Amino acid sequence: MKAVVLKTDNQIHYMDAPKPALRHGEVLVQVKACGICGSDIRYLEGENPWSQQTLGYVTQNPDNMILGHEFAGEVVEVKDKKDEYLLGKKVGVIVYNTCKSCEFCRTGRMNLCKNTKHIGHGAGWGEMEFYPGGMAEYCQVWSDHVYPFENSTFEEVSTLDFVAVGLAAVSKIKKVFAEDAVIIGTGPVGLSIIQLLKLKGARRVYCVDILDYAFEVAKEVGADGVFNSTEADVVPEILDRTDGLGAAMVFDTVGTEETQKMALAVCKGEGTVVNLVCNTTKVQYQLKDFSSERSIVSVANASDDLFYDCLKMLEAGRLNVKPLITDVLPLEKALEGFERLMNREETGAIKVILKP
Repeated sequence: MKAVVLKTDNQIHYMDAPKPALRHGEVLVQVKACGICGSDIRYLEGENPWSQQTLGYVTQNPDNMILGHEFAGEVVEVKDKKDEYLLGKKVGVIVYNTCKSCEFCRTGRMNLCKNTKHIGHGAGWGEMEFYPGGMAEYCQVWSDHVYPFENSTFEEVSTLDFVAVGLAAVSKIKKVFAEDAVIIGTGPVGLSIIQLLKLKGARRVYCVDILDYAFEVAKEVGADGVFNSTEADVVPEILDRTDGLGAAMVFDTVGTEETQKMALAVCKGEGTVVNLVCNTTKVQYQLKDFSSERSIVSVANASDDLFYDCLKMLEAGRLNVKPLITDVLPLEKALEGFERLMNREETGAIKVILKP
């Protein structure tokens, strides 16, 4: 089969790879759509974002890692008789599996498990000739990690991995209804959070970015105001629009020292800053930044139930992810897709989806 493979030269290669051989408990998904995530770009740049986000430390990427963890497709082969009902089903995919035995797994917090196998991230598989991912014609998936759907497109369902991360971030907030929010970064996750906050009854949602290209999409999906932080000091602007108090919830999808400090500056007393990016950036805080009981929390992955909630909302027409999908390319043009995202200021790309 054809696949997009990351090698140790930190280059992606469109090349032949072995068609996956199923083990018990697995099904074979013929991939119909796979999104390029910001973490895929970080892999291309030599980072391992999965280890930083989940394990809290830096690890090296293995050779021959098939990228792609945002995908949907059709089940074309099963290993076990009990899974035959899935044959021919259109499915979304939860891309990580956990150990089921650690403290986090036993207490229902599987997204914090340190012993995972993660499709598209090369984690937890041991030594393999090729590590599975969704940027390929086929991908093996655990049969209890595929979710059938009917009313949505493959492209739409492929977005649910990052939409579910947005829902995980929103779920960190105790009270959303009638409260103001600020989202720093108008990438796919930030744009998803806008809609999710509105569905939960947020009063006003403001977005901040250094690029204007996604602002129209942000307003289309529900943003009440957008601010370019390179053109003006956005802190007084946001404070002015939030009754001088700031926002009860601030979501940082960028993860720099500047955005972290901005997030705290526009955060209301007793408010929460939700950090969605874990990297090696060093941030210097002053204790007064946490005055009035402000707090910072982080998000690690999204749990299965949140993915399923997003799928149900999408199927019911409550979520609109179409404005986020700006480019659809054949799999063999994966490098072009990466380049479009890496030069998004010129191309206007938000979510690029590859189709094998």
